Amino acid sequence: MTAPAARLAASTLLLAALLPGAGLRAPVAAAPLPTPLAAASAVVVEILDGDQLYIDTHQAHPRERALSPQQVRTEASRGQLRFDNGASGRLNRFSRIRLGSTCFLLGQGEVLISGRQSGCTRSSRLSVRGTNYVLAVEPSGEAVVKVLEGEVQLHRLRDGAPVEQTPVPLQAGQKARLSAEGLVRAISALSAAEVADLLAGPLFRGFRTPLADQAGLQQALQRLYPGLKAGTPPPAPPSAPPDPLTASINAARTHAGRPPLQVLPAALAQQNSTYLRPVLEQVLSSNNCDHDLARWQAIQAETAQQHASLIPTSEVIACPRGSGQWNPTAIVSQWLTSPLHTGILLNRPRATHIGCVRLDRGGRTVAMCTLWSPAAP
Repeated sequence: MTAPAARLAASTLLLAALLPGAGLRAPVAAAPLPTPLAAASAVVVEILDGDQLYIDTHQAHPRERALSPQQVRTEASRGQLRFDNGASGRLNRFSRIRLGSTCFLLGQGEVLISGRQSGCTRSSRLSVRGTNYVLAVEPSGEAVVKVLEGEVQLHRLRDGAPVEQTPVPLQAGQKARLSAEGLVRAISALSAAEVADLLAGPLFRGFRTPLADQAGLQQALQRLYPGLKAGTPPPAPPSAPPDPLTASINAARTHAGRPPLQVLPAALAQQNSTYLRPVLEQVLSSNNCDHDLARWQAIQAETAQQHASLIPTSEVIACPRGSGQWNPTAIVSQWLTSPLHTGILLNRPRATHIGCVRLDRGGRTVAMCTLWSPAAP
């Protein structure tokens, strides 16, 4: 072997020693997504409905900063954050996120994101380059994603790494339901009524600080849903006819010589649904058929603060049962065997309106009804 050839061979051996596998055509595995626990921060910008916003266990105030891996959570309040990349995040009541460098981890509740901020659940990642979307995690672990503007790439995760190489794209005007394991169960279009409810709901109502990409959101709304505008109450959709449970309650009231209860106006019906759905989710997941005092006090405080014409004054629960055995007439008859429930349904003369929400999961059904009375002058 000549001297140059010997030097080349030695260099090749040295390179192989420094870089194991050099020269081999081994497939390169995709790098796992970073875990959402690294350096990042967010500043509290605004707190609504009281002062129940916390950084870990500390009660937070506007202009306070949370640092990764700290947790930001709400109880009966709502809040807006500004992430260190300029994006906005609005937390609904009873929501919890943990900060991270590549995404925040939503443990429970609902958050609205505007800007370049990706989100994660325990089994999925939502990658964005700048968009407006809503992410909600239910007590069952399932998640719902609603894209109002831009595009979201859905990655299923296992131990922080993507399971499939190709993410599922979700476009503006679409929503997806994800299983607790991160599987995409369904993708469907967001109706104008759903978007109107969002714009009138707790993620928009009452906030004074604009979203990071408010202009982009408004442009998308005008393109997809002409006439809707973020930050102002949208036209109220027509009231839905009474559901079977409401009809059965009113039949019992008529039989007892009481006037029928009216269906809630659309805006209050949406507030009522936003309040009741997580309570019903918790009842189904825990098998504890009971009221949620903190959430009940929160909706009472919210309607009082809004100077609404009606306020919720009492409620009844139809505990879980097999969906095949769901019978509104039998449920009302069972309620009327209880003096307490009879008093609520028949003998509260100030009650004028009612809102019932039913939830079906895994062949089981649960429902709750709230009775509303005129607010004191």
